[in-house]
Amino acid sequence: MRTMSLRTRLLAGMAFVALVLIVVAVAITTATRTQLIEQIDDRLIAGASDNRGDEFRGDRSDGDRHSEPVPGAPPERQSDFYEGAIGADGELVTFFVPNIGGEEYAPPDVSAELASTIDSDAIFTTDAIEGSVEYRVRAVRDPQGDSVFITALPLNDVESTVTRLIWVELLGVASILAVLGLVTWWMIRLGIRPIKQMTTTATEIAAGDLSARVDESSPAAESHELAVALNTMLGTIQGALDEQTESENRLRRFVSDASHELRTPVTTIRGYAELYRVGGLAEPGALDDAMRRTEEESLRMSRLVEDMLLLAKLDEQRPLDRRPVDLAQLAIDAGADARVVAPDRSIIVEAGTPTVVSGDDDRLRQVFANLVGNAIAHTERGASITIRVLGDDHMARVEVEDAGSGMPPEVVERVTERFYRADPSRSRQQGGSGLGLAIVDAAVSAHGGTLHVESAPGRGTVVTFQIPR
Repeated sequence: MRTMSLRTRLLAGMAFVALVLIVVAVAITTATRTQLIEQIDDRLIAGASDNRGDEFRGDRSDGDRHSEPVPGAPPERQSDFYEGAIGADGELVTFFVPNIGGEEYAPPDVSAELASTIDSDAIFTTDAIEGSVEYRVRAVRDPQGDSVFITALPLNDVESTVTRLIWVELLGVASILAVLGLVTWWMIRLGIRPIKQMTTTATEIAAGDLSARVDESSPAAESHELAVALNTMLGTIQGALDEQTESENRLRRFVSDASHELRTPVTTIRGYAELYRVGGLAEPGALDDAMRRTEEESLRMSRLVEDMLLLAKLDEQRPLDRRPVDLAQLAIDAGADARVVAPDRSIIVEAGTPTVVSGDDDRLRQVFANLVGNAIAHTERGASITIRVLGDDHMARVEVEDAGSGMPPEVVERVTERFYRADPSRSRQQGGSGLGLAIVDAAVSAHGGTLHVESAPGRGTVVTFQIPR
C-alpha cells in the first residue's frame, strides 16, 4: 500500500467495498432462502395426513371421504399441498395437487429409484414432471408395506421472494456503488487533482519557470490552504531570488563604478610619481604643483573610499547610535554652513518648533549636508534654497527645495542610484561621484524613513524625507 498512489488506494478501497457489498448480498440471499425453505419443511412435517396409508391400502371405514380409491382423481379442496404415494409397482399415485388460485400444478418428479433409497423419512427438493415448478418434498416410507407417501409444497413463493430480494439487493448495491463512485470521483477531483496540478507546477518551477503558480481551488477545500501556502512560499522565494539578482547586479555596477571613479585619482598620482622618477619635474615649481595635485587626488580618493565604506556599513544594517536629535536645529546648522560655502545664495530655513526624533546625529547631519550640497552644486547661481522642517505626533518631515532648472522624469527615477549622474561626462567637478543621494537614501532607510524626489524641467526640485518620531 505504501507504493500505491492515493488514486489507486481510493479505487482499491472502492473495489473492496463493492466486493464486501456483493458478499453480504449473497449471504443475505442464501440465508433468506434457507430460512424460507426451513419454514416449508416445518409445514411439510406439520401438515402431513395420517390416513393416506389406509386410503391407499383400501383399509378405510364407511365414514371415510372416498368410497373407493380413485388414483389421479382427487376430491375438491383448496390447498397448496401435494399429496401422493408410490406403490410397490413404482408408480406415483396422486391424491391431491396444489390448486391455490385456480391453477393446478404437475406432480413432483419422484422416481421409483429415488423412493427405493428412502429408509423412513426424507426431505429433498425436486422439479415437477412438467413445467418449471420446483417442489420441496417429504417422503415417508409406510412401515406396513413397501409404499412411500409423498407430501410436497411448491417453491414458487420462495423463488419469487428470493428473486425480488435479489433485485432489491442489486438495486441497493448499484445505488451504493454509484454513490461511492460519485464520492470517489469528487474526492479525486477536489483532493487528488489539485495535488497533481501542484506536482506539475513544482516540476515547471524546478525546470526554471519561477513565475509558475499553483491554481488555488475552492476556499472550502483543504488543498486551497496548501495552494495559498505554496504560492506565498513561491512568491517569497522568487522575491528573494529577484532581490539577490538585483543585489548582485548592484554590486557589479558598484564595483564597476567604484573602479571607474578610483581610476582617475590613482592614474593621476601614478603619473606624477613616474614623472618624478624619470626627472620630469626638474623645472622650478613643477614638483610643488605635482605634490599639490597628488594631494588633491588623494583627498578625492579618500572621500570616495569613505563614502563607499559608509554605504557598506548602512547596507549591513549596523545598529545606529540613536539619541534624541532635533531636526530643526540640524536644519539651522545646515543652512548656516551653506551660507558660508555659497554666500551669494538665498538660503531660507523654515524650522519653528523643535522636532525631535530618535536617530544617529552624525548620519542625520550628513543627510542635511548632502541634500543642501546637491542643491548648491546642481542649480544655477542665484537660485534660492529652502529648508523646511515639519512634523506631527507620528512623523517628522524635512523638505529641501531649490529654484533650479529641475530634472526630467528619467533622471528623477534614477537619482538615488549609486554612482549615477545625469552628466554623461562623469566629471567630478560637474557631477560629483554620484553617491550623495544614495547615502541619503540609505541613511533615511536605516532610520525607518522614506525618501521622495519631485522635480520637473523649469520647476525646480523638492527632496523630502520622513522619519518616525
